[in-house]
Amino acid sequence: MSKNILEEEKVAAIQPDYEPDFDTIPTPIISNESTKSTTLNGLHLLDDPSNFPSGFHTRAILTVIGSFLGLTGALGFVNAAGVIQSYVTDNTLKDEAQTAISWIFSLYNFFAFGGLLVSGPVFDKFGCKIPIMVGGIVMFLGLLASSFCNRVWHFILAYGFLAGMGAAFTFGPFIGVISHWYCTKRAIALGIAYSGGGLGGVIFPLLFRSLFPKIGFGWSIRVGAFLSLFLLVVGWVMVTDRKEEFSEVGDGGVLKEVANSIDFKIVYKNPLFGVIVSGLLFNGLAFLIAMVELPLYATNRGFDDGDAYLLVVVFNSFSIPGRILPSVVADKWLGRFNTFCIINCFSLVIFCVIWVPFGDYLTALYVFAGCFGFSSGSVLSLSASLVASIVKTADVGKGLGTAFFVLSFGDLIGLPIGSAIASGSRASFDHLVYFLTSCAFVGACVSFVSRYMYGGVNLKRM
Repeated sequence: MSKNILEEEKVAAIQPDYEPDFDTIPTPIISNESTKSTTLNGLHLLDDPSNFPSGFHTRAILTVIGSFLGLTGALGFVNAAGVIQSYVTDNTLKDEAQTAISWIFSLYNFFAFGGLLVSGPVFDKFGCKIPIMVGGIVMFLGLLASSFCNRVWHFILAYGFLAGMGAAFTFGPFIGVISHWYCTKRAIALGIAYSGGGLGGVIFPLLFRSLFPKIGFGWSIRVGAFLSLFLLVVGWVMVTDRKEEFSEVGDGGVLKEVANSIDFKIVYKNPLFGVIVSGLLFNGLAFLIAMVELPLYATNRGFDDGDAYLLVVVFNSFSIPGRILPSVVADKWLGRFNTFCIINCFSLVIFCVIWVPFGDYLTALYVFAGCFGFSSGSVLSLSASLVASIVKTADVGKGLGTAFFVLSFGDLIGLPIGSAIASGSRASFDHLVYFLTSCAFVGACVSFVSRYMYGGVNLKRM
């Protein structure tokens, strides 16, 4: 009798009393015995690495290149927001309040990133081709309509809503499809693809800086729209998904899948996910406000518009290696969580050591723009790889969608908050810098909390 009871207890001990799903993937520290088959180089893998190609794989490489080109077009206007806002503030919308103008770009970023809550499950169900095609067309039409706008509400509808939603249906699938091809090297692949957004942030500001005085705002935006569409089409042709192998989406309609994906209980059911997303929120605030307000800060300090535009170019130029090099370090040596902590600390240091004490010097602003461009690019790309690391590949669209939807609320309120703080006086811009430094401090603290929750207090690669 006692022998049978012992055998039943052993069986119960080795069989979980729940089936892991997207909402309840365990993230705390777990024993060595339970992770032998799912742990590789410090990562608790939710997918079998044997299901992913190793070495040089043609379709995988083409997908990364296609995502890189597609994200160059999809995120080019996101990363050129500072230049566009600076121009319309001084010209097209010069009679409008700065806070009202900031809502245009806040809403664009809100829909571009928050729209992943919709485009994520669409990607999980249909793969990448359909959402990218639809998103590219919608984004192009929105940008064309924006080129004819001359009122704030015109820009909100055309640029903020239409172009923003189009960007969401291109950005999300270009990021999500990388996870179909890479497992252990996912951070590197995502970093390479994500760097396309940084390249777009170099190309489009330089393009607009050259074209605005020559052909005006309308035709400059149209040229940018056609360039963006070309890059999206090339990227669309090159990427390939593996939805037949990874999709676990049911046979219900798209609206049902979207409704099922809107479940914010994951934030507290999976504490690590909630912590990472909260850190992403504060990092996103620091990134977006700094990128957009940096040119306005420079002009407030008496520097000309040319120097202010170049700050955006420097910022985005250094974000390119920032999206790649730390990802390589993460996958090869330190681990994603350790690298994430280091980069967040670096962001805080450059605020405290460069911008706060030396913000009146143009050289210091260029140094800050380069350093923070590098670190913010790293934080954003590593955040995507961290989220992809703690959800299954079949749910990566939902995971990224939920994470970036939370981030989008920071985008929605970030620029109005920045404009409200930096009201135009010299002291108000100083207060803005202090606010951004506080956001960087919170982001750094949260990164260490997430590292502790994932691997505990140790010096292991995580």
